[in-house]
Amino acid sequence: MKRAGNNQFLKQFNQTAILDLIRIHGPVSRAELSKITGLSPTATGIIVSGILEQGYIFETGTGKSKGGRRPVMLQLRPDSFYSVGVDIDIDYVNIMVVDITGNVVYEKAEFMAYTCMCQLTVSRIEYYIKVALDFLHIDSSKILGIGISIPGMVDSRTHEIILAPNLKWENIFIKDYIKRFSNIPVYVENEAMASAICENWIGACQGIDNFVCINVKSGIGAGIFTGGRLYRGTGGSAGEVGHISVHENGPKCGCGNYGCLETLSSTVSMVETARKLVRQGVVSRMNSFEDVNEIGLDQIVECARAGDEAARGILSESSRYLAIAISSIVNTLNPSKIVIGKEFVKYADLVMEHIKSIVSAKALRLPAMNVEIIASEIGQKSSTMGAAIVPLKVLFGK
Repeated sequence: MKRAGNNQFLKQFNQTAILDLIRIHGPVSRAELSKITGLSPTATGIIVSGILEQGYIFETGTGKSKGGRRPVMLQLRPDSFYSVGVDIDIDYVNIMVVDITGNVVYEKAEFMAYTCMCQLTVSRIEYYIKVALDFLHIDSSKILGIGISIPGMVDSRTHEIILAPNLKWENIFIKDYIKRFSNIPVYVENEAMASAICENWIGACQGIDNFVCINVKSGIGAGIFTGGRLYRGTGGSAGEVGHISVHENGPKCGCGNYGCLETLSSTVSMVETARKLVRQGVVSRMNSFEDVNEIGLDQIVECARAGDEAARGILSESSRYLAIAISSIVNTLNPSKIVIGKEFVKYADLVMEHIKSIVSAKALRLPAMNVEIIASEIGQKSSTMGAAIVPLKVLFGK
């Protein structure tokens, strides 16, 4: 009985490994798969036949011959299965559907004023997913899973939302609220970690073992990869870089501390600073807005690009504190790459050299020499995309 169980495990392991190799190398022949895995041609052929039967892959013409018959090539069937990604924040929900190859086939952002109400939020998410599947003419049986990204602490084993303070969610099993798609696996991930998953799967950190993704928006968090794996920490709360203290006499943070990075470099802090300056009568293009409450990050960036000194000063000061925190991260983790994303991409070109120069001056010489700091090319979609990738990672054994 034990041997039968072991054989079944090996069969499943080999099938997953070959499916992942087809994802990476496809189009690829059976002979090439046999060579890469070390499995016999017969064993490889049997496993491939099983995967073909399940519909994940298809035969796509013939490749170049190295003597004898031309090999039949294999690759993933894009329309075989799909994955859904959901990103929840304080005032919006993003929905994304990707096919098995990771290509985005549907994407929609929906404004929501009441994401603090979990049951209502999940009900709307179910509706948005149904709209997406109806639009794509996809049956729910073809959905591998629903990945949900949230700004908070998540238990990666149980997918319980331990605490999402901005949403006012605590100790929530979101799966319990999903009724319409109860037959589909649901995975919950911290939004910064989801961004790191995305960058590692399709972005700037493919093939990189040690990197950090920093998301700058209403809060600031990081997804950390060490040794090629996502680092979660003992309780799953690793990456809370928004609570690195960068100014001991700085503003009080919601966590109770003073001078946390979030209080000085988040989009909320930048907007608050801009509105305060306008109320104080600073000479600035930002005074042109009739209502001070109209000023948001987009307006600050717009004015900064037009040469406004006050707006440029806000971005510069915010980035200075971000660079101080990054210097600590560089010294502590010694990553080969740091990717800054989310709202940061809107103004990255205005401040990136400023950040790099501060890190170069403040971080230790050796780790500073070995790190590359860039803005995310995926940008604001990274956590939604990362959430959608989570079920794909399960399929491919990652």
